[in-house]
Amino acid sequence: MSGFGWNFLSAVALQGSVLLSSIIVARLLGLVSFGAYSVLITTVMTIATVAQGGTGLLATKFVGEGLAYDKTRVARVLRLCRTFTLVTGGLSAIGVLLLSQSLATGMLGRPDLEPLVRIIAVAIFFQVSVSYQYGALQGFGVFKELSRGGVIAGTAYILLTVVGAWGWQLKGALIGFALASALRAAIFGVLLHRVRRAHGVPDRAELDRTDVQMIWQFALPTGLAGFITMPCLWLVTIMVARQPDGLALVGILLVAHQIRLAVLQLPSLLNVVSFSVLSRLKGEGQASSFRSVFWSNLWLNLIFASLACAFLLLFSEPVLGLYGSEFTSGKWVLVLLVFSIVPELLATSFYQIIQSAGRMWHSLLIIAIPRDLLYLALASIFVSSYGALAAAGSYLVAHTVGLFATLLTTRLYAGKSIWTGGGL
Repeated sequence: MSGFGWNFLSAVALQGSVLLSSIIVARLLGLVSFGAYSVLITTVMTIATVAQGGTGLLATKFVGEGLAYDKTRVARVLRLCRTFTLVTGGLSAIGVLLLSQSLATGMLGRPDLEPLVRIIAVAIFFQVSVSYQYGALQGFGVFKELSRGGVIAGTAYILLTVVGAWGWQLKGALIGFALASALRAAIFGVLLHRVRRAHGVPDRAELDRTDVQMIWQFALPTGLAGFITMPCLWLVTIMVARQPDGLALVGILLVAHQIRLAVLQLPSLLNVVSFSVLSRLKGEGQASSFRSVFWSNLWLNLIFASLACAFLLLFSEPVLGLYGSEFTSGKWVLVLLVFSIVPELLATSFYQIIQSAGRMWHSLLIIAIPRDLLYLALASIFVSSYGALAAAGSYLVAHTVGLFATLLTTRLYAGKSIWTGGGL
């Protein structure tokens, strides 16, 4: 609970800054320009998530487990993640720069956005680096330090994006986002350097064959899951953007998703802390404590999500109105995404058992691929007729199916290797 408290402060600073910045930027830019801003930011986050290849989750799991018995392995994990993200982040940024015209014209259908695509290419490199840094710090369990870094990075994010939008409209907001991404990577890089020294983790360690196995069993399927999930989310956004009045529809859809993520934020914070603790307990072989932490985390998450969903269903229009009167037309888009919160949250909670058991290939083949392709398929059928409403409904159906796939995978493949003396 102490870790959750500090992690809550960190997320209020980081994710709260994104939410507050979006509200102010939306009011400064208007619905259509904010839609363009949202599409470009979504493009950055999609490419960054794919490029980081699951290194954030890998760092959290193996740093947490290794601290109990093998700090040299922790050093190897950190070196592996750092090298990987430097290469993939650099290549991704260069690729977007070279393909900026094709992305703007072919994918986004807006040739006038080409100069702005070049701006966001810079942000991609830093967003990829942050993923492993943040995951490693969570593995160390230093949530107090994370909260301090989060306050600085979050404050800078608000100032840079809002001042940019106020002074130079859409271009200024994107420049502010790129600068904030660079600052965030620098802050968490310094924190990680200090924390690893405080825990006696060597600065350098030679990689060995066990690291290849770790990549194959955990990092590769995790990265492939991101390679499926984020492009599917992005492609649905592009489908909506290419409809008549598409940028306005994208603005409504992404605001509704942002509110959904804001509700999921508190449970996600608890999940981050619990996974760090579960990794430590697994490394120490404490099965009873592992079970206790898991079930406590699950019930706390479910109670909070139910209350938050009830609130949003009652006050959906006033919440959307915070972004501007034009956004209140997205009420039913928001309602559908609110209903998706409970199955998504339950699936995320049980997914920690799959992660702890290292059943990432099962996760990829049974959960991620069917769920995300179902979302893409449903959206491709109905978006042309129902726009953003179809995208939200497709998301609800896909994640309900994803919950049942997660429970099945947990029961058949992950539970017995974690639960001593029986299954779930």
